[in-house]
Amino acid sequence: MNVALWAEIRRLHEIEGLSARAIARRLHCCTKTVAKALAMSAPPAPGPTPRESTLEPYRAKIDALLARYPDLTAVRVMEEISQGEDGYCGSVYPVRRYLRQVRPARGRVYQEVMYEPGEAMQVDWGDCGRVMVGQTSRRVSVFVAVLCYSRLCYIEFSLSQRKADFYRSLVHALEFFQGSPRKIIFDNLKAAVTSGSGRYACLHPEFLALCGHFCLEAIACAARDPESKGIVEGGVRYVKRNALAGRDEELRTWEDYQRFAPRWRDEVANVRLHATTKERPVDRFEQERPRLRALPAIPFDTDEMLSVVVTPQARVRYDGNRYSVPPALVRKTLLLRASPRVVRIFDQGQEVVCHQRCYEKGQLIRRPEDHLAALKLRRRRQASQREEEFVALGPEAREFHRKLLSMPVKLAVHLRRLLGLVRLYGRRDVLAAIGQTLQYQTYDAAYVETLLLQQRRRRELPSPTPLQPKRRELIEDIHLEEPDPARYDRFCGDGDDQEPSSDQEP
Repeated sequence: MNVALWAEIRRLHEIEGLSARAIARRLHCCTKTVAKALAMSAPPAPGPTPRESTLEPYRAKIDALLARYPDLTAVRVMEEISQGEDGYCGSVYPVRRYLRQVRPARGRVYQEVMYEPGEAMQVDWGDCGRVMVGQTSRRVSVFVAVLCYSRLCYIEFSLSQRKADFYRSLVHALEFFQGSPRKIIFDNLKAAVTSGSGRYACLHPEFLALCGHFCLEAIACAARDPESKGIVEGGVRYVKRNALAGRDEELRTWEDYQRFAPRWRDEVANVRLHATTKERPVDRFEQERPRLRALPAIPFDTDEMLSVVVTPQARVRYDGNRYSVPPALVRKTLLLRASPRVVRIFDQGQEVVCHQRCYEKGQLIRRPEDHLAALKLRRRRQASQREEEFVALGPEAREFHRKLLSMPVKLAVHLRRLLGLVRLYGRRDVLAAIGQTLQYQTYDAAYVETLLLQQRRRRELPSPTPLQPKRRELIEDIHLEEPDPARYDRFCGDGDDQEPSSDQEP
């Protein structure tokens, strides 16, 4: 019987004066139901009458177990009360329901914190997936800063959560708010906390320098306690669910993220009716603006600075890429300053090179002038090595080199040609030809080659064919045993009547 039926039976009996049989015919119910309703002075209780639980005989034993062991699980309690012939035979679900009734909830009780205008700001990072930058997949993060009183928020997308990116985003947030609050609340960010957490946190010196510049009181939250900065945690969730959800087609490139952030911040986030304050953040911010501290006249430097060592290829490595420097700085330690747009490299306080910053990975960013200087330096070194190699051939070569220096000719051209003849004809034959040129006082590589060809014709030997590699520098890097064409003469049987020299194998 429900309350509506009970009320209608009483009305028909008291007001209309119908009998029990007439009421039963009108309401299509049993006369016993009518009699029961007329006998009740109060409406019936809603719902079915609760049945006695199968756990009822064991509740006293459960209470005794919980008095000794308050943290017993429902499974362990069921194991204890199921022992013996008259033990509990039901399922674990009634045990769990009973434990929820008799045991107090273990959840934390939170207290709402009220902030005064200009008192505090909360900051945090959020992960936003990945985006293709050129041919490189980069992780996208969002920096969120929220003023605790007005709920005015600032967001900025970043391709990393490095220390420099955190400091730069924080400074941009203060510039957007046009002032700084008294406190900044954050969690265990590596850019802010070096060790510990909460009141025992050891803060990063560079972060303390930033807080001192803007007169901010740094408050670190305890580890694994996101509720202590719930305002910005809600802001990060709001960005993910409102700003980013369902915008895969709109946010395809890194430039799309950069354009989208200020538009969504100013047109959506800060002009909405906030669920907690019941006001728009931009309107509430007008009350908070006068309470913010004015920003210092001197801006805070947020460029990332680090020492780098120049590689033997005249490169410095930064953020997965290689940047060229003048080759004269090879193996020196330089200072690198990186901003969002450029990478500058300094040597003893003087800027030596400035590159556009690249956000791809594995790229070589090279200036044409650095490449040209490296090629010129490489040629000078090759020329010096070529002279040393030629002079080391013997006294005839040293005398020929001295004579070439005294003549108005290009030394490198002659030395390169003579060394090529050594590789083609062998050291012994070339030195013999050089000795003849010294007798004739004709100091020219072409004359040496002519003498070599004449000698081979007299011996009725074919002229050797030089190799023509597509990339000569690859051949020059290969060190092989010095060739001796006389060996091939012996193989052919043409040099049997000649005595082997000291330079030839017996």
